[in-house]
Amino acid sequence: MYDLIVIGGGPAGMMAAGRAGEKGKKVVLLEKKDRMGKKLLLCATGRCNVTNTASLDQFIKVYGRGGHFLRTALETFDNEKLRSLLLSYGVETVVENKGRVFPKSQRADSVLQALEAYMHDHKVKIQTHSPVVRLNFEGNRISDVETSQGNVFGKNVLIATGGLSYPATGSSGDGYKFASSAGHTICPTYPAIIAFETVESWVKSLQGTPIKNVHIAAYQSGKKIAEQFGEALFTHYGLSGPTILDMSKRMVECLQDGPVQIRIDLKPKHSPEELEGLLLDQIKRHGSKAMKSCLSFFIPEKLTSIFLNLCNLEPNKKVSQITVSERRKILKQLKGLCLTLIRHRPIEEAIVTAGGVNLNEVNAKMMESKLLEGLYFAGEVLDIDGPTGGFNLQAAFSTGYLAGNSVD
Repeated sequence: MYDLIVIGGGPAGMMAAGRAGEKGKKVVLLEKKDRMGKKLLLCATGRCNVTNTASLDQFIKVYGRGGHFLRTALETFDNEKLRSLLLSYGVETVVENKGRVFPKSQRADSVLQALEAYMHDHKVKIQTHSPVVRLNFEGNRISDVETSQGNVFGKNVLIATGGLSYPATGSSGDGYKFASSAGHTICPTYPAIIAFETVESWVKSLQGTPIKNVHIAAYQSGKKIAEQFGEALFTHYGLSGPTILDMSKRMVECLQDGPVQIRIDLKPKHSPEELEGLLLDQIKRHGSKAMKSCLSFFIPEKLTSIFLNLCNLEPNKKVSQITVSERRKILKQLKGLCLTLIRHRPIEEAIVTAGGVNLNEVNAKMMESKLLEGLYFAGEVLDIDGPTGGFNLQAAFSTGYLAGNSVD
């Protein structure tokens, strides 16, 4: 008989198992795949953005309505405590732009090895290849957890199965089914950090081309719904990159009501007047050259031909032949390149899932179910999501730690 059965070997599950073991509890972790941390290894393209240096108040703010719920978890196990724990297992961390924290090794597997060592040190039993079939109940408690390998008995159960994204890593929505069987409400799930497909097919020829230091605003029916400054990325299907991902939750919600218009200011640090002065200067300097070579001063070279086509200008037209009205078209496009988003990519590609176990049914001070004694939740299975930048992993680590800490 275990004190705690942890379902799911992701960041939240491993942290909870390690902390409960550290408190002297007898713990087993059930992972349906052949190894733990498969999604963790993919974080930030394998570099693993573990947390952010933001203050507690900033952390709470970025999660929106989930922020207040997370306060106790973040106070109990914050970004500094996470970095200290990792350091105690030999993982130094470094701070990059916007406060993002990475392992100094730039390797996600160093973080995974630290979590595995944390569990090993505190005698957590790991059972891989053990997909959970169902939770069995006796009265108002879970009597046992039924897996493909047999039944596991314990006093407490933690559901830390992740969301719906990257099903190949094990995050396929099982936790919602288990929570529902225990009487919990599941808030509708949808992608929270995701790329988008556009009406415009010309993006395909720009696949892999980044645009940096741009201002992007999203509109629906003429009303601004989101905006960001930073970097975006053209893909074979549409748009991705940090700015798009950070705006994506709001845009996914709005897409239910129709297409979303994207307006990209390619030179946001210059007013239209300043930009016109720069363009005139380029025209004077390069009068005998083709217009596309002149434009490469303002935008990525790969974008120039398409950009001029959108202005209805011949790319090889000489700079000296550009008329005043044509110059205005160029300036208008530089300050407002437009694209139309028609759908988000499949939820399986989402970095984070929005929705999940209703927070009103979970005790925020313990991560324990209000409906069923001895049932706990942690990580992405809860209706919590934040932007990119280490906030989602910190939420997983903090809720996992608090759950493991709360088990009697």
